[in-house]
This record gives sequence, structure tokens and C-alpha cells, in this order.
Amino acid sequence: MADRKTQKLLEGLQGDLERELKATLQYMYQSSMVLGLRALNVGPYLRQEAEAELKHVAFLSDQIVNLGGVPKLATQKFSDARDLKTMLEHDLDLERESILEYRERAKQAEQAGEVGLKLRLEELLAEETDHMRDLEKILRGWQ
Repeated sequence: MADRKTQKLLEGLQGDLERELKATLQYMYQSSMVLGLRALNVGPYLRQEAEAELKHVAFLSDQIVNLGGVPKLATQKFSDARDLKTMLEHDLDLERESILEYRERAKQAEQAGEVGLKLRLEELLAEETDHMRDLEKILRGWQ
């Protein structure tokens, strides 16, 4: 049985896993649904984001197992918005939430004595921050 700090970390990682699954599905859906001229640029960008989020899913699943847990591959319903700006706004919300959660998860990993995991979570935090900045830039230039 995991100690209390590790159990709290496992619970947080499971929440992160669910959020990354949601983001993966949302980005994949959006990459297919974007239409018109914007589809030429934004569609591939969204597909690339889905693939990045899927790597996060694999990482989180492995970390949950490494800590003695069992990953649950379930997620909440993702946004099925069809308006591109609304899609990107939902994506931005998810990225901001991920940033807050990964900050907390890195602290929990350190408290649990999982220094390597803390560093890897900080890498995910940096990636999510990059995603957030990309989305902010896209939305800032929206006409």
C-alpha cells in the first residue's frame, strides 16, 4: 500500500491522465472538424497537438503503474464545438488547467521523494505552457 503522499500523487496523476485523454480526443475531433481555408494550417496543428497529448497519456499511465497504481483510461466528455474560435478557446482553457495541475503535481512528487518524476512533470509543464502560448497567439490575432 502506498504511503499517504504517494497515494495523493497517484490520485493527482490519474486526474492528469483523464485530462490528457480529454485533450487528445478534443484535439483529434477538432483537427477533423475544422473547415475552410483555416483547415490548411489549423487542422495539422491540432492533429500535432493530439499526438503530443497522447504521448503525455502514455507517460502518465506508465508513472501511475510505476508508483503501484492502475491507470484508468476514462475521460469526461470533451467539447464538440464546431466554431473554430470556440474550439481554440476551449483548448486554451484545458491548457491553463493543465499548467495549474502540473505545478501541483510537481510539488506532490517532490514531497513524495520522487525527484525524477518531479523533473519530468516540470517538462510536461513547460510543454503545456508552450501550447498555451501558441493558442494565446492564435486567438490574439483572430479577426
